[in-house]
Amino acid sequence: MAEVIRTPLDILNEVVADTASNIHDYTKSPTDFTRNRKLNAETTLKVVLNMQGNSLNTELLNAFPDIDQRMTASAFEQAKGKLCPEVFEHIFHEFTERIDTSKKLDGKYRVFAIDGSDFTTNYNPKSNRVCDFKDEAKPYCQTHGNIMFDIENKIYADCYIQPKTESDERKAAIEIMKRMDHSYPSIVVMDRGYEGYNLLAHCDKINNLFYLIRVRTGAGGFKEIKALPNNECDVDIDVIVTSSTHYYAQNNKTTPNLHLVQSVKKRHKAEVSACYRNRAWDHANILPITYRAVKFKINEDGKDRWEVLITNLNRFEFPLERLKELYHQRWDIETSFRNLKYALGAINFHSKKDDFIDMELFAHLTMYNATSACINAVPVKHSNHKHIYAIDFKMACQIVRRYYYLHNDKPYPMIYAEIASYINPVRPGRADERNVRIRPPVAFIYRVA
Repeated sequence: MAEVIRTPLDILNEVVADTASNIHDYTKSPTDFTRNRKLNAETTLKVVLNMQGNSLNTELLNAFPDIDQRMTASAFEQAKGKLCPEVFEHIFHEFTERIDTSKKLDGKYRVFAIDGSDFTTNYNPKSNRVCDFKDEAKPYCQTHGNIMFDIENKIYADCYIQPKTESDERKAAIEIMKRMDHSYPSIVVMDRGYEGYNLLAHCDKINNLFYLIRVRTGAGGFKEIKALPNNECDVDIDVIVTSSTHYYAQNNKTTPNLHLVQSVKKRHKAEVSACYRNRAWDHANILPITYRAVKFKINEDGKDRWEVLITNLNRFEFPLERLKELYHQRWDIETSFRNLKYALGAINFHSKKDDFIDMELFAHLTMYNATSACINAVPVKHSNHKHIYAIDFKMACQIVRRYYYLHNDKPYPMIYAEIASYINPVRPGRADERNVRIRPPVAFIYRVA
């Protein structure tokens, strides 16, 4: 008897079915989805999960090719409005826990990257995510997703959503790291802007957690980092952090490594500036912190620059060269953001409401993981060609979408053969200039049909 192959789409169907059977835990009224309708809870969940960046009517046409089963966009919006946004967050986490995430660095460490990405949406005056658009041609709203990416398994592990105007990436990173599974050792890689004594103190208190952060070497950076000599080095730095102004006034002249921080909790105002949030402190009045700093030279745009990484990893297990390789892997999360937005369609949402935007964002994260899990299950043959080959994510995304449509009756294992037929050569060292600017959302009436 042939072995039954369970694909990530089978697992996703199981998660959706389990969620739909307990849908009243995630609806706004206990009477929602109780009547026998063609748009039941499970169908609604699957349609939202499989949405791309087209117009809403096109999405429904693709989901329901049979005209007798299709409903109007208004009917679909009413069904979606019965759901709480937490339902798709639950599906995301439940699905991520069930798929294979066994790849680890040295068979020991789970390696994660944490970074933020902005999702610009159509203007909604009732939203709490309206940005200051005085210098922009059109008003808009922005949602900031603080996202953790599993580098070894190429999947998203967590997401913490904030309005762009109130985004606090350090606070979000701390919350994400607290929610991690600490039964195994993990390494979290972060870019410049995340460094802060409050975050380092939290990392030191979390069991089995190691960090690797690129830090600023100029204005706004740690004074001990700015004092490092311009030569390659690997040193331990000890500092004493205090939130007591009295203790700081008494000892700052005799203790050069003493730092004063301020606690947001003592502040009476509900809103605090970004500068003040960056100096937040959640720990004892006086706390010693030790971290390892490595300094090295890189060549960027034909110019030599010094960069510094700070970490609490062991220098014998992770020497300088290995830290550089490990930090370089952080770029995978930037690549994933491009695929999330432009391959999966997370740049075009189908609503202006904040709750619906959160639903679709978690739905896109879930489908990214489903696509990546399918790619991980497909072996790529390496021949004597010049380049190593990898699966084309954009085409894999289209194949996964097509197989996950409600009307598709093809066996899911056939998906692997189709994904394997689309491969691209990997050419390391190539770099395109990044054009960082706010991209305005496409109006609903101008969506591609």
